Amino acid sequence: MTHSDILVLDCRQVLASLSCWLDGDGTAELRAAIERHLARCGRCRVLVDTTRHTLRLLVETEPFEVPLAVSARLYARLEQALRES
Repeated sequence: MTHSDILVLDCRQVLASLSCWLDGDGTAELRAAIERHLARCGRCRVLVDTTRHTLRLLVETEPFEVPLAVSARLYARLEQALRES
């Protein structure tokens, strides 16, 4: 594999593949591409860390309903972060 054959992902692609990567799924090429991206992108590293912490909290706590306003703000912020990248 030459340098030009290496898969390079942008922030949107990383976000789209994040669940798969966090679950340990995906091809070795995809996982390596995400890890390379995270090594150079602080914004995505923060997103990964936040997502990991959120998932840990959800697993460790009793189920609860997220208020619609909170959910809407989260989606709006994620969309804004993607537009900025």
